[in-house]
Amino acid sequence: MTTKQAIFEAIEQLPEQHLADVLQYVQQLARTQKSPDSTPPNSSSDPLANFIGAVSHGSLAANLDSELYGD
Repeated sequence: MTTKQAIFEAIEQLPEQHLADVLQYVQQLARTQKSPDSTPPNSSSDPLANFIGAVSHGSLAANLDSELYGD
């Protein structure tokens, strides 16, 4: 039995109310398969692109407890 056949058989066993969820999931997979985002983000496509790498040293959460809860 192929994977596709196993999927069809599993779908046949599902109640009707779950079929919409399955369809939505399969459509999402198809969309991501057609347009993989292999290019790195740039400032025109992603507003956080300019921030990437800005904090390459240290930790933003260092000593955070004292700031939040006091000494």
